[in-house]
Amino acid sequence: MINSLEQLRSRLRMRHLQLLFVVSEQGSLRKTAQIMALTQPAVTKALHELENLVGEALFTRTHQGLLPNKLGEAAIRYAQLVFADLSGLHEEMSALQSGNLGTLRLGAMGSLAGDLLPRALAQLTRRHPKLNITVVIDTSDVLLQALSLDQLDLVVARVAQGRPTDELNFERFDDEPLHTVAPTGHPLQHSTGLNLETLARYPWIVQSQPAPLREIYQQIFRQAQLQAPASQLETASTMLTVALLQQTDMITLMPLSLVEYYSKLGVLAALPVAVSARLMPFGLISRKGRIPTAAMEVVKAELRVQAGLEGQGVITSD
Repeated sequence: MINSLEQLRSRLRMRHLQLLFVVSEQGSLRKTAQIMALTQPAVTKALHELENLVGEALFTRTHQGLLPNKLGEAAIRYAQLVFADLSGLHEEMSALQSGNLGTLRLGAMGSLAGDLLPRALAQLTRRHPKLNITVVIDTSDVLLQALSLDQLDLVVARVAQGRPTDELNFERFDDEPLHTVAPTGHPLQHSTGLNLETLARYPWIVQSQPAPLREIYQQIFRQAQLQAPASQLETASTMLTVALLQQTDMITLMPLSLVEYYSKLGVLAALPVAVSARLMPFGLISRKGRIPTAAMEVVKAELRVQAGLEGQGVITSD
């Protein structure tokens, strides 16, 4: 019978876990004793201690030597996790002490490229000169796919409704109102009594499916019982969208943060047409079960600060 968790916590020692590895690799108590610089009776005693602590035998004697049984294999798997955690702890403490935090692969939505993201990156560059960050800008669905394939370490994005989240950690930052926007000097910029029907006569820039902004675009015209604009150009690129708006009389939907940023630059102007829909919340996303590195922790902390979340400290490198 397996003993209680309290017994394991109070009596299990690192030498027991190390013994598990060596015995399973060598299959011999004599060879284990040589490798661990112990006497064979000492190794035998330690193995008996471990098995008594667990409450069951962990190895089976065969003509090939000692082989782990199912309980032994399970114990070895969890022992590997313990040593991996210790290795990660040592690496993170060394990294924090030296300031050499390594490389982090960060994915972010294009709507963050105008404000939150550059503010966070500027502070991280100043505070952590030895931290290397690779930034990928794309739509949320593309970024989440890359995260699931271990091509990114952290993502700042939205999780679409209906998408499985069992393997994701999601820390909510904010949701954003939307505005219809046009280039500065657009014929409709100072119009009064403007409505969606008038906007539908102009060409629009829309995001590609299945982007949440595309779904909202379709929703607002459907709710107004209007046909969507006949002229549409699809792109997921914020940079291309802004460049096209500057050179045409096209219209688009944008989150408030981008509207404010480009309005300050004198590039775009919000049109006086109310849009009640809001984008789904965005936030920090990582994979469950992934042991966070020092680089991940400092980047997450800075992103929280720049997102205006209270009670978050800033980690600095000396």
